[in-house]
Amino acid sequence: MSYNIRNSNAADGPNKWKYRKEHVSDLIKQIDPDVLGTQEVLLDQYTDLKKRLPSYSVFGVGRNNGKHAGEHSCIFYKTEKYKLLHGGNFWLSETPAKPGSKSWDAAITRICTWVQLEEKESKQSFFVFNTHFDHRGGLARKNSARLLTHFIDSVCGKSPVIVTGDFNFEPGSEGYKVMTDTTSLLFDAYTSNEPNYTDCGFDVKQTDCHRIDYIFFSTHLKHQEYTLHKNNNGRHYLSDHLPISARLLFTK
Repeated sequence: MSYNIRNSNAADGPNKWKYRKEHVSDLIKQIDPDVLGTQEVLLDQYTDLKKRLPSYSVFGVGRNNGKHAGEHSCIFYKTEKYKLLHGGNFWLSETPAKPGSKSWDAAITRICTWVQLEEKESKQSFFVFNTHFDHRGGLARKNSARLLTHFIDSVCGKSPVIVTGDFNFEPGSEGYKVMTDTTSLLFDAYTSNEPNYTDCGFDVKQTDCHRIDYIFFSTHLKHQEYTLHKNNNGRHYLSDHLPISARLLFTK
């Protein structure tokens, strides 16, 4: 599952985090993902989700300083089902090991968090990457995609790979083409039986929507289904982004 939960600093009126946190947590429990990539998670939201999702462990740091300052792109995974083998973070910049760094035409600092998990029952391991690309810099998005796919190629070997995130690009863009190029061996989990959007704002009547949130997966996985979750209270969605989920199976 991938979910941009909308940060808690915004003056969102009836959509402030304090009014949404219980509903967001309940939706995650309802969807019941094995692995969840989140975006825009500030420390108070990180703490709230940890408390309200007790069956999950969480991995990730704040993008501003590599501790807990700024937004997290943290990854939640079911504690009883998976063992954390390795994990890390890198910044979407020309100095990816430097906390808080940014490059190219990026407006702000961006981060990618990753984990290697092992399914306890089968001993099958796989990698999960979760990220949030820049909202303004087209070059930054393209180069971030190049950096991400290079990191996957360098670290993951022949292991299955899942990538979740808010990429701030639409299908057909340069960044999207990098992510799905034949050399990356990553595939978009979207299927045409679901609406072609994820980013609509809070208002359920909004029609100017875009698909900028994705789940990508490697050839080591078999794709079964993709779902756009449109839960709302009749007036507002639970976030300004709609969560997406995909069912993926290990191939033999």
